[in-house]
Amino acid sequence: MIHVYGVVEGLEELPELPGLDDAPLERRRVGELEVVLSRAATPPSAEVTREAVLRHAQVVEGLLARSGALLPAQLGRGFRDDDELAATLQAQARELGERLEQVRGCVEFGLRAFAADTNNADALTGAEYMRTRLDDLRRQDRLVAELHEPLASLARQTTLHRGPGGEIRAAYLVEAQNTDAFREAARRAEASPEVSVVCTGPWAAYSFAGTEAST
Repeated sequence: MIHVYGVVEGLEELPELPGLDDAPLERRRVGELEVVLSRAATPPSAEVTREAVLRHAQVVEGLLARSGALLPAQLGRGFRDDDELAATLQAQARELGERLEQVRGCVEFGLRAFAADTNNADALTGAEYMRTRLDDLRRQDRLVAELHEPLASLARQTTLHRGPGGEIRAAYLVEAQNTDAFREAARRAEASPEVSVVCTGPWAAYSFAGTEAST
């Protein structure tokens, strides 16, 4: 079984740590694409352990620090053998190449924000519930305008999801030269007394990898 950590470009050297189950890391090139992987004698367990999550994340972090571009793989996606891996990479070669170009020189930041809501939904009438939902949408619009849009102006690409209760979740693909400005804008957002804001990162660009070989 082959476990992939990511599709890389301009990798200087492998991180100085083993992969899952202490297996050695390997570089494998298929056409114009290069991946970093490790091998296991048996298929991965259906139950993902904390140790596996941490080791996978450590390898990806090491690759991010040593690569010009990285499409990180999600933990749990494995390949039976080299032939299956090569077939998948060949089938997705064009898309993977485009995504590598997109994330080159970038990292990902995440944002979760919601305004305080004092309503007890269980105690509301139908009309009151509808008014509350409209209030949620207005809060979301305000969060998008006041928090998301200023941060998005510092990013190459973004994703935005609207959740219940006026919550928003977003991811930002930020170029290296803009990370300090992004952090400062995020700190200002987190200082708002009216809104609960959590900003995380920088991470490898998981939200912008988006292919079978990397997810």
